[in-house]
Amino acid sequence: MVIVEVTHLPGVVLLWKAEFDRALTETVVFTLALQVEITLQDVNDNPPVFPNDILDVTIEENVGDGFKIMQLTATDADQGPNALVTYTIISGADESFRIDPESGDLIATKKLDRERRSKYSLLVRADDGKQSSDMRLNITVQDINDHTPKFSRSTYSFDIPEDMAPGSIVAAILASDSDSGVNGEVTYSLEEDDEDETFLLNPVTGVFNVTRPLDYELQQYYILTARAQDGGGQASTVRVYFNVLDVNDNPPIFNTTAYSTSVSESLPPGSSIITVGASDADDGLNAQLLYKIASGDPQSHFIITKEGVLQTKKVLDRETQSFYNLVITVNDLAPAPMTRFTSTAQVSIILLDVNDCSPTFTSQKMTYIQENTPVDTVVFTAKAVDADSGPNSYVEYSLKGPFGNKFSIGTVDGDVRLVGELDREELSNYTLTVVATDKGEPSLSSTMDVTMMVLDVNDNTPSFSQNIYDIEIEENTLTGTDVIQVFASDADDGTNGQIRFSVSAGNANSDFRIDSVTGVISVAKQLDREVRSSYSLVVQAADRGSSPRVDRATVNIVLLDVNDCSPAFELSPYTVNVLENLESLPKNILQVVARDDDQGAHSQLSYMLSGGNDEAAFSLSSSGQLSLTQTLDREAQGKYVLLVTATDSGTTAVWKLATNLEMF
Repeated sequence: MVIVEVTHLPGVVLLWKAEFDRALTETVVFTLALQVEITLQDVNDNPPVFPNDILDVTIEENVGDGFKIMQLTATDADQGPNALVTYTIISGADESFRIDPESGDLIATKKLDRERRSKYSLLVRADDGKQSSDMRLNITVQDINDHTPKFSRSTYSFDIPEDMAPGSIVAAILASDSDSGVNGEVTYSLEEDDEDETFLLNPVTGVFNVTRPLDYELQQYYILTARAQDGGGQASTVRVYFNVLDVNDNPPIFNTTAYSTSVSESLPPGSSIITVGASDADDGLNAQLLYKIASGDPQSHFIITKEGVLQTKKVLDRETQSFYNLVITVNDLAPAPMTRFTSTAQVSIILLDVNDCSPTFTSQKMTYIQENTPVDTVVFTAKAVDADSGPNSYVEYSLKGPFGNKFSIGTVDGDVRLVGELDREELSNYTLTVVATDKGEPSLSSTMDVTMMVLDVNDNTPSFSQNIYDIEIEENTLTGTDVIQVFASDADDGTNGQIRFSVSAGNANSDFRIDSVTGVISVAKQLDREVRSSYSLVVQAADRGSSPRVDRATVNIVLLDVNDCSPAFELSPYTVNVLENLESLPKNILQVVARDDDQGAHSQLSYMLSGGNDEAAFSLSSSGQLSLTQTLDREAQGKYVLLVTATDSGTTAVWKLATNLEMF
């Protein structure tokens, strides 16, 4: 909206309001009766614009803090405050650059170092307060020759054997320059130290070659100065030392090639045994000697010092090894890669015995004896050996302990004899302490416990815990039910004491079975007291010896009655002829009888009338006595049919049985 002010008359102001596009024109002239001048006011509708979206800049690395690199400029088509632009770095400065927000000057904030970082990518923003635009500024840091070549070491030292062939590579040095391009290219040279040109330095690789034969006896070392220079003219030097090494060309020689000695086996570790000697005509390390035990001592019982003194390292044992034949080597200490020369000598060592070994038993610690073994039988032979020699190795035997009444031992042969009878059931094993003593001075002894296991003989018969077992069971006991367990024991051992049970009599129908191992008797078939009311089983216990021994017991089993039988009328159906018009009523006319095969209350019966076509004329006592209670008239009814029921008195079950009774 543009406000137009028109001056018409002095002191009179006319106002129009209209919309204009200031971008098209800033002055609008209205033609009225008067000439009017209109000024358009700016609005912020244009962003600042950089000349380029991406700008690449190269600067040298030696610029420091505060150095102005360039001025960035963005233009804004607006006017006045809307055209004021501020500059900021959005990203990528790495604290190495800043920008003046008003002038757009790009300034280094610290000294740049191409070797640390060679490229930066800054995102710069121009902002007029409302609108903004960004530009990518890529800065490449250009190298300057600000580094001198640097050797990998402060000094170099190389060892060269005197027999190194001319032309051989003997050493190499290395220098590096952190600059780039020509400024980082390094060349090598030697200064005036090598007047006779014994060494040649490759200017590109830094490799040294020897140019002529070396002689340790004429000159033992060389000191050279090497120079490294980059393409920009900067250089550094380093000291290079070459040490000529002696070549080993003389072998060591022993004073004699064979040594021998004898020592006691009780010699403590660290004791000296013998000294061997050798000499070498060379110099330095080539003449220094090292002695070693090359063979003959696999368990490392000996060591040899650098002076050639052979010493004990471990405790010696003549019983393990009585003689040593050592091969001793001596070599010079010429450093690699030179060949070391070696010579050998033989040392023979004989160990003298001392009584330091107790007898050692070789016989087993357990033996087995039948309990019926006759007296004076050799039941065991103790055997011990002594690793010593001579009298120190002679062994005698004795027994100690409480069983002298049963066993004795031969002093020389170690035979253990039975001197008393054995009974395994009384004592099943004996532990004898056998003592073996050598004849050394002083003597040494050792003991061994020998266990004499007495083997069982089947000399005991199984025995039942009782001779007669009495039990009662109900006749309806289910098949498979355990009813009793019999017990028997046998004092013997092993199979002689293992008992197997069986039924040998009284079980002809196999109504019962017995577990052969546990002795448990169980029902094998359905029982019936009415068929068989009792059993008398003969149970047998037999051991498993080669000639089995047997014991027997009786198991009496009584079957208890259960109410499992129903009453049965013996004469059913009944037929009775009764006269009509009888007097003297009531009159007994019939006794009914039923049978029940159960016992006791289960077989006690009672009777009752349970039906018929005219039972009112009759009565029936509980004992089965049928009586006429009313006069009968054949013309009115010629036949009567009554139903009589017999009932037992069982407590667990009640059985009823009915029968027809016909009256004529």
